Amino acid sequence: MRVPELTGPVALLAEPAPPEIIDPPQYSVAWVILAVLCILVITALIVGTLKITRAIEKRIAYRSRPGDVDVLKAEFLRAVNDVADRHEAGEVEAREGHHELTGIMRRFVRRTSGHDVTSQDMSTIMADPRTREVGQLIADLYEPDFAKASDAELRDSVRRAREVIRRWS
Repeated sequence: MRVPELTGPVALLAEPAPPEIIDPPQYSVAWVILAVLCILVITALIVGTLKITRAIEKRIAYRSRPGDVDVLKAEFLRAVNDVADRHEAGEVEAREGHHELTGIMRRFVRRTSGHDVTSQDMSTIMADPRTREVGQLIADLYEPDFAKASDAELRDSVRRAREVIRRWS
């Protein structure tokens, strides 16, 4: 089949297409819904992770928190250290320091065990197996506390008091 040949200026000029306005393609509402759902899922993951990690950290903190006896031990160790510091500063003499240590140790037993030894004599304190170790310390503290002269050093008494407090169960 043969194609006719067009000659002249008519052949080169073709009629342009009629002008049309093409609408932009429409996006589906599904994309907006999907974006909102993604944001909600990401937010829920972040909030959930924060709550879980905070709960774990709180549990760890409560688990590693010292017990009541440990808190009391620390309080009485500070009191014993205070006596030692005041003695080193020259504010307290050895005799008065031994007297204060005796009172501290008696209060320590009362507060930690509920067993009131603040007014008990030494034989009663030594007879109870729970308070025997403290009783031995108090008996050793009595000598420099009540003697006219003693060669017992307050430094050694403070060290022994710390050991008794630390070993207390």
